[in-house]
Amino acid sequence: MKSENEYLKSSLKDCGFQEKTAARYMYYAEASQISDMLRLLKQQRRKLMVDLHTAQKKVDTIDFMIRSVEQKKEENHEQLYL
Repeated sequence: MKSENEYLKSSLKDCGFQEKTAARYMYYAEASQISDMLRLLKQQRRKLMVDLHTAQKKVDTIDFMIRSVEQKKEENHEQLYL
């Protein structure tokens, strides 16, 4: 079973914290510097949201391309039967 410290390190890694930032967070946690902990968590959340929006734009572009190709395929299929 993981200790609380190991669980926290694992959670920070899962959230995409860089090793240096995770170490700083751990220092703040040990020193009960709540405002600094929150600042780091909010910074990481903002970064993840930017990454999420960037990925969503890519997915939207791929979806558009898929619809375009499917539409062309459908048009070509219909032309065969005219």
